[in-house]
Amino acid sequence: MPRVANPLTKVRKRLEACCFAEIHFKNLPKDKDKVMDPDKHRNLYRTRFPIQRETVPAADEALDIACERLGLDRTLVHGFVDNNPKIGASCYAGIRGNAVVLMTSGAIERFTIPEMTYVFGHELGHYILPDRGLIGQLPDGMPSSMEDAILHRKLEISMDRFGMVACQDFKVAAVAFMKLNSGLGAQHITDDVVSYAKEAIRGYVEDHSEYIDEAYSTHPSLYARIRALSHYSESEEFLKLIGKKGGKPQAEVDAEVEKDLHATLDYYAGRLMDDVIGAVNNHLAAAQVHFEGKCELGRYAFNPKFKPDEDVIRAIVGEIQEKPAEKRDEDVYLRLSNLIRQSVLRCPYRMHQHLEVLLPRLADTKFNETAQKFAKGFKDSLIKHRSGERI
Repeated sequence: MPRVANPLTKVRKRLEACCFAEIHFKNLPKDKDKVMDPDKHRNLYRTRFPIQRETVPAADEALDIACERLGLDRTLVHGFVDNNPKIGASCYAGIRGNAVVLMTSGAIERFTIPEMTYVFGHELGHYILPDRGLIGQLPDGMPSSMEDAILHRKLEISMDRFGMVACQDFKVAAVAFMKLNSGLGAQHITDDVVSYAKEAIRGYVEDHSEYIDEAYSTHPSLYARIRALSHYSESEEFLKLIGKKGGKPQAEVDAEVEKDLHATLDYYAGRLMDDVIGAVNNHLAAAQVHFEGKCELGRYAFNPKFKPDEDVIRAIVGEIQEKPAEKRDEDVYLRLSNLIRQSVLRCPYRMHQHLEVLLPRLADTKFNETAQKFAKGFKDSLIKHRSGERI
């Protein structure tokens, strides 16, 4: 097949300022989004209801506006109604060179044209900035770790910005979010974003262990997303994209968004990840005491954040010694195996960096072989996990 110009090249150049944090156009894998068979999505015309002006006029108008403002060729964008009373939308990822977006019947019934424009803009963002190859994912599409979930949440901030460029109105985007989150139509919900925000922030507590499930979420909290869009609506780059002047520097805006993400979920996810690395540090030191009768804590103290805790290490050793003599080694390896699993699920990148520094410090000890086995077990489990195997 002859090489065809990528229809997204100009679009990406114009919308570069929509990208937030580490995930941006420069990181995209080469040739992953080149034009392919444009007929690959044709089955959707048989299984879904196509969006067109003659049959679904409001949704079609919203999709037209979103494409025009994002700079996309409308002939490459195929919209369909998903027969579902819930409010929702998605971007079909089975093809490249063409975009397929679906919006539920529940969303079309509840959203205004500007609100649908925002949602279509967000979903088309997944076509403009696909996440394949940028974020660690399991075969089912979920983030492979808490670290990957943090990256995914940042990607969603970029998608929200694409939506803002499409609808060009912060209040419209915020109300669309509130409807999406509540499932309510206009007759049952107001546009009082400030009152919502004041109430929503009450949900955050200091106990980071409460966030163990939420830390794998692919999307930031509604509160953080609305605040992020409020910041972006005041940015110099956004105002420039919609033909206005003024605004705050993009770096200043991004810093505020990072602060809000950290104040809601990312901070607590970070604490959960730190807990695992700290536990690995303490358990390896305790294992060395068990096998050698002693350990030099200074070898484990290279990172002040994970400085070994003598009391914790002593307690771990005591628990091991309470086991029958023939079961003690087994108990040590079971503890380390559990920590390998937690490391893979929560913080594989950070654990890899931690071990890269720690292992050379143990190279001249009798414990080196056990430490190397731990590192190999971690790497093997990580490969299995990312391939979809249970660990």
